[in-house]
Amino acid sequence: MTMRIACVWVPEFPVQALRRSAPDLAEAPLAVAAGPSPRDVLVAVAAEAVALGVRPGMTAAQARQVAPAALVRVAPAAAAAAADEALADVAGGFSPRLARHSAGEVLLDVGGLVPRFGGERSEGGVTPPERGGRGGAGAPGGGKERRGPPREGWIAHELLRACRRVGLEARAGIASSAGVARVAARCAGHSPGADCASGNLLPASAGDPGGHEAAEVGRGAAGLLETGGSGLAPARHGDAVVVRGGDERAFMAPLPLARLEPPPEAAAMLARWGLATAGELARLTRREVGLRLGPAGVALHRLACGEETDAFVPDPIREVLREGVELDDPIGALEPFLFVTSGILARLAQRLELRGEGFAAVLLELRLEGADRREIPLALTSPTRDVPAVLALARLQLEAHPPGAPVEGVTALVTPGRVRLAQGSLFGPAIPAPGKLSTTLARLAALVGPERVGAPAVPDTHRPGAFAVAPFAPEYRGPWSVVSGPQDGVSGRQGKRSTDHGPLTTASPVLRAFRPPREARVDAVDGRPVVVWVEAIGGIVAAWAGPYRFAGDWWGGERFERDDFDVATTDGSLLRVHFDRLARRWFADGVYD
Repeated sequence: MTMRIACVWVPEFPVQALRRSAPDLAEAPLAVAAGPSPRDVLVAVAAEAVALGVRPGMTAAQARQVAPAALVRVAPAAAAAAADEALADVAGGFSPRLARHSAGEVLLDVGGLVPRFGGERSEGGVTPPERGGRGGAGAPGGGKERRGPPREGWIAHELLRACRRVGLEARAGIASSAGVARVAARCAGHSPGADCASGNLLPASAGDPGGHEAAEVGRGAAGLLETGGSGLAPARHGDAVVVRGGDERAFMAPLPLARLEPPPEAAAMLARWGLATAGELARLTRREVGLRLGPAGVALHRLACGEETDAFVPDPIREVLREGVELDDPIGALEPFLFVTSGILARLAQRLELRGEGFAAVLLELRLEGADRREIPLALTSPTRDVPAVLALARLQLEAHPPGAPVEGVTALVTPGRVRLAQGSLFGPAIPAPGKLSTTLARLAALVGPERVGAPAVPDTHRPGAFAVAPFAPEYRGPWSVVSGPQDGVSGRQGKRSTDHGPLTTASPVLRAFRPPREARVDAVDGRPVVVWVEAIGGIVAAWAGPYRFAGDWWGGERFERDDFDVATTDGSLLRVHFDRLARRWFADGVYD
């Protein structure tokens, strides 16, 4: 299988990262500086600020002088890291083989995705293109009308639609090498047939009529996505560039050398040689270029020829997701803090949805005023993507354990977990929907605490009446499994079906337990109770059984040692009482019905 590399690139990444963490800046004339000093240069400028005359490379002081209405900000490191993680999550939702090249740029292997997206598609009445067609009726070499994009165009535009879902406007390029894919992504967003660096028309001698098929793919995919009825915003014209295998050199030839991002020394040397395009550089001998420019020159020459420059090495799979925000003003009240946290959790939920996972565990890291830090773990009973349920857990924890100082920044670390899916059975009782069950358990945990939600379990101890709460994980049987007999409600084991019709036996009395045991007033003679009072019930003991001595947990747990009695009193009550030999006190465990 031929390797095909996709590059997803976010233009003006610092601006988009800041707007993603602060949606109120979405339409503001924003410029991001490298630091807080007025002498720090601008590293990214929004289109609204460009319209006011602000340009990258200006200092913050110069930008404020040119356009007083422009907002000069510094992108917090947490916001940039969260946006970069979100971009990686988008790529990871398509292919596990991805590599983060730089901030706001990710590469992924899409060679195996073509069968998933099928061949040329037909949606909304649009006719698929002919296989092997290069262009429309008016395009050079195109004998038939081009009505739809090829399959790789769909992959590129689905990537861009997923980026929009996490709040990022991106560009995509697909080619047979990472270097050409990166250049193609930077050429996206420009008019078809235009120089992606200067906006000038490409020369007619560009050669291969399909070399710049990319912009046509972008335009066709946008139209087809718009008619697909998926409910998502379609990709704009030219947001994706697809370079077909074998067309890399023809695609690179007319591009200016600036698109190859040469080092400053190499760029100055190439300018002195009078070279302006990648095609002119490609026509030189690679050995001569290497002798004068060194390894950097060889890499530039390989890229200009459309060849691979660096091997594609995927990143290891990440296990923890992170989102955070730095606050301009410290927050000292609960409701504003939860409002900020809800936005962070909503962005994480979008990223988890791309992975088909949910919140399995959440850790909130608070940066407090005075350089102090606080961690708040949120224990979830089962994975869920329900943000209100997780937010309710955060409220419960903060109300029980306030941070003690105003919050200047918050970061959420999420351990993903697979949201369970199950198919019901035609021959058994209905089972709860796993997604709704997870949400219900999370909300119950927010109300009463996670340690109080689960299934009853018998702990490994001899302590009378001991019980534990285990995570609630119902056994989902296969759709064709048949239960032939009654089941034990605790263990899930099939019980024995009674087939004999013998005489009915008298049922044993049932103990209605007191939780916790109630203190009893007991008069005892030689260790035997003779008078028992538990609140308003009890009296003189008419009959008794015991003692039943229990002792254990002396090897490391909470030691216990007690004598249990069953007593019948003159008022008709039948009680279970015990004498705690360590505390030297009497307690009532319950009353028999």
